[in-house]
Amino acid sequence: MEESNDELTEESDETLNEDSGRSLSPTEFAEQSAEFNFDDASSQRSVNVLDNPVVHMEVELGRIQQGMLSPVILLNNVNNLPEVQATVEIRTEDGGNDDEEEEEEDTESIPLGSNPGAGVDRQPSNNVPEVQATIEIASTPAHKKEEDEEGLLCSICLDEWTLTGEHRVVSLKCGHLFGMSCIKRWMQDKPAASRSCATCKARATMRDIRFIYARCVKAVDNTREEELLQELSREKLKVIDLNIKLSMVNAELAQQRQMVQILKLKIDANSRADPYGDKRLDSQAERRVSYKLFLEKNMEITREPGCRALAYSDKHQMLLISQKSTQPLFPGYSIRMVQVPEFTASAGAASMLVSSRSVRDIAIDASGDLFACATMEKSVKVFSIQNRTVQCTITPNQEGPLWSCAFDKERSKFLYLGSQRGSVYVYDIRQPDQLLEEFRVGHVQQDFTAVVKICPVEPTSTIPCGGFLVCKLKSVWFYEYTPTQQVESHLLNITGAFTAMSYNPASGLILISVRPTVDKPTTMVLASLEKLDGVFALKTQHTFEGSRVQTVMYRSAQVYLNDADTLVASYLEDAKMLSTWCTNSGRRWLQQLPMSEGILDICPILTATPGRTYLAALSECRCRIYRLNSE
Repeated sequence: MEESNDELTEESDETLNEDSGRSLSPTEFAEQSAEFNFDDASSQRSVNVLDNPVVHMEVELGRIQQGMLSPVILLNNVNNLPEVQATVEIRTEDGGNDDEEEEEEDTESIPLGSNPGAGVDRQPSNNVPEVQATIEIASTPAHKKEEDEEGLLCSICLDEWTLTGEHRVVSLKCGHLFGMSCIKRWMQDKPAASRSCATCKARATMRDIRFIYARCVKAVDNTREEELLQELSREKLKVIDLNIKLSMVNAELAQQRQMVQILKLKIDANSRADPYGDKRLDSQAERRVSYKLFLEKNMEITREPGCRALAYSDKHQMLLISQKSTQPLFPGYSIRMVQVPEFTASAGAASMLVSSRSVRDIAIDASGDLFACATMEKSVKVFSIQNRTVQCTITPNQEGPLWSCAFDKERSKFLYLGSQRGSVYVYDIRQPDQLLEEFRVGHVQQDFTAVVKICPVEPTSTIPCGGFLVCKLKSVWFYEYTPTQQVESHLLNITGAFTAMSYNPASGLILISVRPTVDKPTTMVLASLEKLDGVFALKTQHTFEGSRVQTVMYRSAQVYLNDADTLVASYLEDAKMLSTWCTNSGRRWLQQLPMSEGILDICPILTATPGRTYLAALSECRCRIYRLNSE
């Protein structure tokens, strides 16, 4: 190549020297340039100009200055190529100066078939002693272009696949490549028995889809695009959270202002009507009722640990206790039924087998005749308390086990199921195979924690159509039924890691247990559900502090005594005591009872006899019954 270029340069110099006396037109110069032969020193053969796509030529400066030569060079015998591009580069060098100086480069790309005379006029330069021209020829065959496109496009949607995301490049076992979303949609639209490759029709299944990591596959790198989309989604979620928090703060502010106005009115009224009002308030405080617990019965449920949940049926005056099965022929977990107020085994079978795994939650319907058990299985069974038989079995289409269950009070046949994945499923027990609704609680806020407890809320003046509360490990929600039978979700204004929740319809109070942190102990928050300006929020009534250590999800309980007094009971793991608080005594604990075992669940028992209220405390093997007396 170098020898050919040198010979071309020498011949062009000789020709230019011979013809220096006369002027050459641009057409004559182009014809002479095309007639040059590139002779190899050994073979002396003629070489095609396309074999050496770069040609270096030196052109006499005087002819360019006088406008005799055109920078456009015509190439012949290239019509058989599908695409040819010629590039002319003109470089100037100053050979008379020892110091090398860079001059401006002028590069033009002139496709074949264009008019050379249509080029841009060039102004002569008197300071350029030498000009060097370079011709580059590039060709792109049509079949190569098609192969490049074939390596970039999905054969189903004819769009480019990507390295990440839903349309990332995948292959089947036959080796054909597709975008992941396209081949999944292609296969899902067909029956499982007739699924095949979209290209060769070979038998294929969803398991045959494999990610491609080969470097030879041409794919558009959209990693940055996916990162930006994820960042955009996170920012949108932040905006949603901030709007929710702003609404809750506005609601709390409105509540505080309302309370301030009420207190001001009370102070003004008391100061005008009774100058001795403070003394009367002190005398009323001295006459506050004190409530004490006394051990009524200590029952051994089973010798093998396995007790976990409690529930009480008002209609049948029966306490339901989950335990490990004591029958060797029927291993698993069962429900023991204890008659109240005798606290003895009920007539008939003392216990009935309900699951092969531990029972996490027990729910009793509004009629008091049915109960459901949420176990660590994927299904829930509904039993009859009186007949001791299975009424129906409900199995949601989900992967994780079920953690909680609850019957709706207003819609007595509705059963709510809370899953480990953070969803709430609604079923009608009359049609156990049909899912009515699925609520993905907190999924928009990226909260996929388990549903700890579900508490139905009966209709009130504030909530005319009722609803239900959902307590997750990281958030608490309220779902309100609208008059059009739609459901609206509301994130409540409380933060923390939650372990338990209970709702008392008589007082309208919600008890939420918050896990301890490094600087805070376990907190029991007693609050009411308020609605201001269309936003639901928790109005904290009392806050009680419990244990600083919590290794197990212990459940607290509230006992409604009257309109003014509510008793709260919780187990203190660090002190190993059962502690009680009352709303009329402030934050200070009311009573502490020593316990040799951890109390997992606490259930209030309100009997039909006035003044006879009990509290059941369940450990892994025993159930203690306390009678509540007032002093």
